[in-house]
Amino acid sequence: MSTDKDKFNLTLAESQVAVDKINKEFYGRFSYPWAPTAFPLIADPQCWTVFLNQELGDWTHSRIPRAPKILVAGCGTNQAVFTALRFPEGDVLGTDISTQSLAICQRSASQLGIKNLRLEERSLNTITYSNEFDYIICTGVVHHNANPEIPLARLSEALKPGGALEIMVYNYFHRILTTAYQKALRHLVSGDAPNGLETELAVTRRLIDKFPLSNTMSEFLRAQKDDPEAALADSLLQPVEHSYTVESMGRLLNSTGLEFWLPCLNQFDVASGRLDWNFEFDDEMVARHYNALPDVDRWQITNLLSIEESPLLWFYAQRTDSPFKRKSENEVCQDFLKTKFERYSTTVNNYRLSEGGYEFVPRATPWPSPPVPADEFAGNVFYTVDPKKTLGEVLQSLSIKPAFHLVNRIRTRLTTPLFPYLKAVAQ
Repeated sequence: MSTDKDKFNLTLAESQVAVDKINKEFYGRFSYPWAPTAFPLIADPQCWTVFLNQELGDWTHSRIPRAPKILVAGCGTNQAVFTALRFPEGDVLGTDISTQSLAICQRSASQLGIKNLRLEERSLNTITYSNEFDYIICTGVVHHNANPEIPLARLSEALKPGGALEIMVYNYFHRILTTAYQKALRHLVSGDAPNGLETELAVTRRLIDKFPLSNTMSEFLRAQKDDPEAALADSLLQPVEHSYTVESMGRLLNSTGLEFWLPCLNQFDVASGRLDWNFEFDDEMVARHYNALPDVDRWQITNLLSIEESPLLWFYAQRTDSPFKRKSENEVCQDFLKTKFERYSTTVNNYRLSEGGYEFVPRATPWPSPPVPADEFAGNVFYTVDPKKTLGEVLQSLSIKPAFHLVNRIRTRLTTPLFPYLKAVAQ
């Protein structure tokens, strides 16, 4: 039986051009995201490249080259700026469908004196790059298209065979209330098409202020009362979106010649504490069944059982014709145990937002921050690490049994871009 939502999605799918027009209008009215309070500039120009490679399980720091060619697809107002600062020796291209978003991005880049960034007003449905980029970032974008396979296939073609794609799509279990609200709102204001977005925003503010029920929806809306307008609009008014589970995201990737690589740590999951895609079951029989499964099957179980508490669907992917054979998380951890590390540190300066724009703050602060890992096990390893010993030997000296879950936890919290504490020693 078809539903109103099915009919709505069918209408959208009839014309990808029409959906591009809708998104262009939406992000022309609501520039997303809002201005950050600061842009960080890390003193070591290779910091992000080194730790990105390590998060990809490459302890030789070679998969993503020292001067990578990077595409930030659907860059919004600032993602390309952050990327250009993180990869100062790279060649960064940011594309977006919104003229206004790109103008804001260009203004920030000019204020920061960024020279390694180009911006283009392009729809992901029409890009024609081929085997061109070492690294592509596309987070929160493809699911806003009538047929997400179309832009994702374009990105797959744009990626070099050995390159890496960082992709995030909406988690179905995170969007249940959002989807319900969006559908109700469109029914509510369907008679005011000429002033659609403005009417939707006005009605939303009134419902947030005074909702007729006390339920999960009222709590959901009230939690967004003080959000910036762009955040409120992106969450509650976005006219086109799809959401996924790990399983359906995998099908989406496979349909465009891509495959999962590894989970990607991101600032939102770090803030919420939802960092792990692997359960640790106390029951021995349940744990045995779960741990014996391939990565994607385990992640899907975690997605289904964690529901709204599961991490974001934010992963690294690669082309299925990549020269790099996919390694399981366990295999990556085994390589991690065989690798020698040294403690890493550098400094960071910030461009702070002021009334006149972004201004450079000359006082440098230590990076990473905090200078010592907050995680207890990671902290013990950090203090004990010896560049003459493999990580496995370090764990042995601490009498730590190298169980997969613990090793994976130490790996992600010590050797990744958001936790850059240990750098692999060149062999």
